[in-house]
Amino acid sequence: MKFLAKASVLLILFTGISIGSYWLIFSQGLILGLFLALVLLIFCLAVVALSLYGLHTGQLAKLRLANRMEVASLLILTVYFSSAVGLFALANTLIEAKDLTKDFTAAEKTQTLALSFFNSASSQNVVGTIEKNGIAYSYTTATKDEIDKVDALLSQEKERIDAFFGNESKGELTIVFHDDFDTLSEASGIEDALGYYDYYTQEIHLVPDEYSWDVTLLHEYTHHQSHLFSTEQGLSETRLPAWFEEGTAEYLAGESSDWYEIEEVEAIDFHLMDHNFTFHDTYTRDFDPYVQSLLAVESLAHAYGEDQLQSFLAAKMPSEFYKMLEETTEMKLADFQKTFLDDLIAESKAKSEAYDAAYKALENKNYKEAQRLIDELSAEASDEELARLAWMQTDLYLMQDQLDEAIAFMEKRLETSGPQYRTDDLMTLAEFYVLIDPKKSLELIEQADEEAIDDSYAYELEAYLEAYGLINSPSLQEGYEILLDEELIYNETILEEVTEKMENEFPAAS
Repeated sequence: MKFLAKASVLLILFTGISIGSYWLIFSQGLILGLFLALVLLIFCLAVVALSLYGLHTGQLAKLRLANRMEVASLLILTVYFSSAVGLFALANTLIEAKDLTKDFTAAEKTQTLALSFFNSASSQNVVGTIEKNGIAYSYTTATKDEIDKVDALLSQEKERIDAFFGNESKGELTIVFHDDFDTLSEASGIEDALGYYDYYTQEIHLVPDEYSWDVTLLHEYTHHQSHLFSTEQGLSETRLPAWFEEGTAEYLAGESSDWYEIEEVEAIDFHLMDHNFTFHDTYTRDFDPYVQSLLAVESLAHAYGEDQLQSFLAAKMPSEFYKMLEETTEMKLADFQKTFLDDLIAESKAKSEAYDAAYKALENKNYKEAQRLIDELSAEASDEELARLAWMQTDLYLMQDQLDEAIAFMEKRLETSGPQYRTDDLMTLAEFYVLIDPKKSLELIEQADEEAIDDSYAYELEAYLEAYGLINSPSLQEGYEILLDEELIYNETILEEVTEKMENEFPAAS
């Protein structure tokens, strides 16, 4: 009984000392943390030597350890404690080394460790891994079929993002699929997370069949490339303000100020979003830090060009970044905060007026002016805007009976547009061929059905396949009726011509 009692006292004592040592080491920076760990390890070495002496003599009377079993308990617990101190020192060093400019608290370090633990356990639902085009895809039973569409998007977009960072190394990347947001949030430790990039494991985690998976993927891929840039340049990946990192990721993922009511956005102090943990703390019902970050980065890109955005990547710490920002904008941060939204609002208003003028020119059949405005808007348009302008351009061609030009324009666009617009473009081109080469229309719709990267077009594609299939058969009347009844023809000029064809060739049906 005396042995068990003494062993229990020693266990409680060493547990308490271990907890205290954890907080003591984690409350220090890199150098002081290592120094304290060294002091504790020297103490452990002394206790180990004393324990070995006690084992030789059979007791340590001054410590009230009366036999070798009691002394052995002290030795075992000391070895355990020294191992714990070593692990604490290693973890503290790794976390501190990630950003030598930041003063981490013990709580923040504990959170980082917890997130790392969750991430290591996040692959428990993974049933296999496939490598494709240099990227490993870890999938679950329900998500294996999503690999091709994700790989197709990355193959289309990664070159653009890679060029922005200019990394020589391709790096190693794993994309981990989750079945739902519950497992994703559990893995990330962040409530309501849509996706995340793990710097330690170089993994992108996302739900591949949610509605905005494409933007999430490109956002997190941008973080991966930013991490590679930091590694290649020997820089801390957290040297830049979090808002600039997140805003750049949003910008390169294709997000745009056109998606937001800029007039309703109220900017907060950028310094409140400097660090990852403070960035997320700024969330309120009325404020989204990602929106301000995107708008700030977009305003810089529009005003000074993407080359200037790239130059900010070389900053070694936040203070240097802000100095570069002030030199670029020729204004203090507080003034930039007050004006960048006004600049975007003015730009948005001018763009809206230009679109209105283009639509009015089309309506008034002022084709020369409409073409001038479309060319002007296309010069600096985003991918989403280019899709909108493509409709205007083809309308302009068809209103002038230039069907060949409209077809050539869409065929060229298919060579350059992103995968998220490809299905729509194939459907549009099929519509243009319906009166001159319905077989080509069917081929284009079959191609769209085969290449579709999500299910949003499922109903229309099914109806199109049926309609064009019938048009290429003796039942062509029924095929045209499906196109008209289901309102599957969107261009007004094509709609008028198909309607006229039905009236002339099938008067009873019309």
